[in-house]
Amino acid sequence: MTVTKKEHKTVLLLSPQRLLSDHLVLQSLHVTRSKVNIEYSNSELHLTEINTYFSMLPKQAKDVLFQFHKNSILKSIEAIQNKFNTQKAGVAYETFYQNAIKRRLHELFETFKPFAGLVSWYHTLKIGKSNYKTAPCSFSYFKPQLQFEVKQEKKLLQLNVLINLNGTVYSYANFIRYHFLLESNNEYFLLSYKDFLTLEWLQNNDPSKYSSEPTEFARQVLAKLENDYTVNRNNLLSKIEIDAIPDNRVLLSEISQKFLVVTPQWTYDGLLVEGPWKDTFETTINGDTYLVQRNREAEKAFLAVLESLHANFPAQRNGYYYLSFEEAQKKQWFLKVFHKLLEMNIQIIGMDMLQHFRYSSHKIIFESEIIKQNKNTVILRVSVSFGSEDVSLTELQKLLISEQRSILLKDGSIGVIHDEWLQQYGILFKHGKISGKEIQIARWFALYEEETPENEIVLKGTLEKSWWQKWHKWKENTETIYPLPAIIQATLRPYQLKGYEWLMLLAEAGAGACLADDMGLGKTLQTICFIAHQIQEKPDIQHLIVCPSSLIYNWQKELLKFTPGISTFVHHGAGRGEGLQKEKYQIIITSYGTLRSDIEYMSTLNFGVVVLDESHNIKNPAALTTRAVLQVHSLTRITLSGTPIMNNTFDLFSQLNFILPGMFGSREFFKREYADSIDRDHNPDKIKALKKLTSPFVLRRTKQQVAKDLPSKTEMIMWCTMSQPQKNLYDEIKTTIRDSVFLNIKNEGFNKSKLAILQGMLKLRQLCNSPLLLPVEEQSNCTESVKTGLLMNELTNNLKDHKVLVFSQFTGMLRLLAQACQEQEIAYYHFDGQTPPAKRTEMVDRFQQEEDTTRVFLISLKAGNTGLNLTAADYVFLFDPWWNTAVQQQAIDRTHRIGQTKNVFAYKMICKDTIEEKITEIQERKKKLADDLVSEDEGFVQSLTEDDIEYLFS
Repeated sequence: MTVTKKEHKTVLLLSPQRLLSDHLVLQSLHVTRSKVNIEYSNSELHLTEINTYFSMLPKQAKDVLFQFHKNSILKSIEAIQNKFNTQKAGVAYETFYQNAIKRRLHELFETFKPFAGLVSWYHTLKIGKSNYKTAPCSFSYFKPQLQFEVKQEKKLLQLNVLINLNGTVYSYANFIRYHFLLESNNEYFLLSYKDFLTLEWLQNNDPSKYSSEPTEFARQVLAKLENDYTVNRNNLLSKIEIDAIPDNRVLLSEISQKFLVVTPQWTYDGLLVEGPWKDTFETTINGDTYLVQRNREAEKAFLAVLESLHANFPAQRNGYYYLSFEEAQKKQWFLKVFHKLLEMNIQIIGMDMLQHFRYSSHKIIFESEIIKQNKNTVILRVSVSFGSEDVSLTELQKLLISEQRSILLKDGSIGVIHDEWLQQYGILFKHGKISGKEIQIARWFALYEEETPENEIVLKGTLEKSWWQKWHKWKENTETIYPLPAIIQATLRPYQLKGYEWLMLLAEAGAGACLADDMGLGKTLQTICFIAHQIQEKPDIQHLIVCPSSLIYNWQKELLKFTPGISTFVHHGAGRGEGLQKEKYQIIITSYGTLRSDIEYMSTLNFGVVVLDESHNIKNPAALTTRAVLQVHSLTRITLSGTPIMNNTFDLFSQLNFILPGMFGSREFFKREYADSIDRDHNPDKIKALKKLTSPFVLRRTKQQVAKDLPSKTEMIMWCTMSQPQKNLYDEIKTTIRDSVFLNIKNEGFNKSKLAILQGMLKLRQLCNSPLLLPVEEQSNCTESVKTGLLMNELTNNLKDHKVLVFSQFTGMLRLLAQACQEQEIAYYHFDGQTPPAKRTEMVDRFQQEEDTTRVFLISLKAGNTGLNLTAADYVFLFDPWWNTAVQQQAIDRTHRIGQTKNVFAYKMICKDTIEEKITEIQERKKKLADDLVSEDEGFVQSLTEDDIEYLFS
């Protein structure tokens, strides 16, 4: 009888698919091979098995293998369950359990990996539904590292995942992943746990959903990866160019515990640059790539200043300068240079990182007393000290503005500024004006201290105790604080009464206010109540209301309605100056343009209250209108706006500076301290700080909060499909414009082509409305307008018993619609920017009358999107999409406001497969701080990237 010779060996069996099923991912496998077949038998990794078949392994490796045994796994699970029950209540059990067991198994593989080459490996893989394959494999000790690159295919962005193995880069597609294990060609690699979590995140947050949205692709995907990984963007995403004069600063550090190092740095609009000279510097923040144009002359000048500080420095060419500690302290060199740099407004950072310069054992002490106060400001005498040494307030201010937490003392030690002190007093130094031992600060900072412990308050005492009592009652909403003036002929809703009282409280404290309620909640009425109270107390003082010209007569009408006994005068139009000089009126109403033109005269008058309606009109600090309103003299200043932030945080500066002069410092300070940090860096501490500063002075309520009884508003898109002649003309003109625009970009560059882009977009939008808006020679005998046809069909067939508002940006389109209404015998009103304000008011009044049979109102979007009360209408048509979604919303809110009793339906008319549809998509993804796009056409184009332009004209 022939005896078949058999070969036996025992290996480790890896079953990666069992990682999260029964967790028995590692066992021993006995392989018996003969000429006839191969037999396999599995065994658990119990101690006898390990000691018998893996005796060559060191003890540490054997101990780890035993942890893969079923009983060991069960003990790990039990420990995890106990931990969950005692420490993780409220967390989803399944998620916690799975994460914990994966973490535990990864730790075991990580510990065993150095010994993996000492044993043979097999793996078993599931093939199909129920079949398995067992075959030899290996477990590599190479550590895979993730990196990424951006690709573009058919104008869509893609994220490619790459695996770097021992310096060679492979596509992630070459691997099969079993959680934290990668397999390729029967070889396994262990991902770091961080890399494993990153791949899990990408799997659950598919980057391809942002493939047509470059900005969101960068912010939602790349920004999260670039903190930890190399990401090659391949120049497929646009860059924000920075061309500015740099601020100089030095970084202090140490080498070898013996040398002090001074490293020159520059900040360009807050972006840090250092190192050898290059023409440009590129960095990525929150997904946005910034390209800094470095200023060679400015940087050379700064280096010359640093080299003049010590005789050793000119010979040092390493990009930094250094001295031994002994040399740096000789003749108080470091102390003198420290103060000299501060005097030159050069920021000094890094002192809190020095480990071998002496730190002061004394805590920082702050003492102050109020020595003078007036209507707007308080002057404090202040002392800041470490032990017996008083520090310079000016130097301290410079350090705090540059976000430093330490100061050099005269004895060469470093005084540390702790967080609690900084939170309590840092705001005074950053915002105050310092002169010697005195700080001048806006007295309204008292409200910032509202929750400060009594022994630490500085300014709270500048307001009377009786005022604080009323303020707390108002916040608690317990009782009426100020009765309405007797002259008011209106019943206020509870939230409107609270708004009136809030205005009264801040005025009593000497502060201005920004009432930022949603459109339609009655900001006008609340303000009229406040002014009426001031007139009731002091009848001889005049008050001023400044608003867009379209709202002048709306204000006059509302004042006549709610306060018929108060005299008003409209300072607007020809001969306006004579009226003011002939008689003294209690309230003057004027427009922003008129105030700007007449500021020499208006600045000679003294007003009790100045109200700026639609105050975002002064969001640009450099504009003549903004400079004009700041010259008006008044006791109290109020701004009204449903959208105080139209584009970014900086929009707030002028409005806040108007109501609270000096409180927020210079425009440069506000931009650096708050706007850039919030809009570009998304700094949560700055957002919190600004909110705390502004919250007492900005009151915003939404319709959802306070007007739940307001009827519902339904917004939808009315898709319009062009006829073939109109579509053919659109495609023909689009191709011509596209070729012209991209030739312009190629020859002039993207930034210099903005006007050509805007003009091209404008023409295509006009064509979506009607070919008749184009010059006759470009109409190609096509006069069809799908939008006009659809609108006329709705007006004649479906909306005979409803009043309708129709908004368009184009006055020419309104004239075409007026002509179409005439042909259909539909009565209508029509106004645009050329319609005199008095005529507008007359039409609005008639339209609002129930018996008025004119049911269509054609309105220029820019002239009529704010201030008007048109609650007689319950249907709104936005004939063409506007750049700014907030402006569109304001137009809809002409009818969806307090006083409306009917459900409101709003339709945006969008031509399918045109630039209008693409603008709408870009609007959705380019929402900013207040969910608004920039308000001006040029601003919208400024926010576009070259990829956006490619998409719009495709």
